[in-house]
Amino acid sequence: MDEHKETPIDLPADESEDIEIEFVDEDSGADDPQPPVEVQKAEKGLEPVDLGPSVEIEIERLEGELDELRDIHLRKLAEFDNFRKRTERERVEIKRHANEELVRDLLPVLDNFERALEHSSESDSNAFHEGVEMIAKQLWDTLERQGVEIVDPMGEKFSPEFHEAVHRVDDGSLEPGTIASVLAKGYLCNGRLVRPAMVGVVADAPRQAEAESEAPETSTGEADE
Repeated sequence: MDEHKETPIDLPADESEDIEIEFVDEDSGADDPQPPVEVQKAEKGLEPVDLGPSVEIEIERLEGELDELRDIHLRKLAEFDNFRKRTERERVEIKRHANEELVRDLLPVLDNFERALEHSSESDSNAFHEGVEMIAKQLWDTLERQGVEIVDPMGEKFSPEFHEAVHRVDDGSLEPGTIASVLAKGYLCNGRLVRPAMVGVVADAPRQAEAESEAPETSTGEADE
């Protein structure tokens, strides 16, 4: 029995009264709340991370920018549509005024034609012919001021860019592809083809020989008759 008797510990008189024994329950630590993440990082020696504005605020900002860009896009579309319509109106207006200017220049020619027709029975044929020639010259001068040029390709080489072949001509004195006749002159306006010249073109020599070879031969008996 004496072996289990605890030997008392002698403590200094000034410290025995200040010691308090605290009992810690080991199971109670699991239910304690965890410190904030910033505190945990601070305890581990890590700097706190600045996450910036909240997600809701960022979404509102982006939606506002999207609405603004959409409004700008719609305004630009409306401006472009108005510009297109205005340009089309101006083009039609310019074309209409250009035609008015041409008609205004042709009115004196029309007046002279009417005067010539009114006095055609009173004047002789020579005077009437001279009057018509003067009117034709006046008309041509008016067209020249508008940038009109004549395409008269007689004797030139055929060019599909300015000429339209309406028939073939068999002429051995001219080279194949040469324009041998002009049925209607062509016209350019400010360098642009308005109407091609209607022409007859000399046929190629091989085609002529082929046509001659395909022609029916006359029999000797028929020739003798």
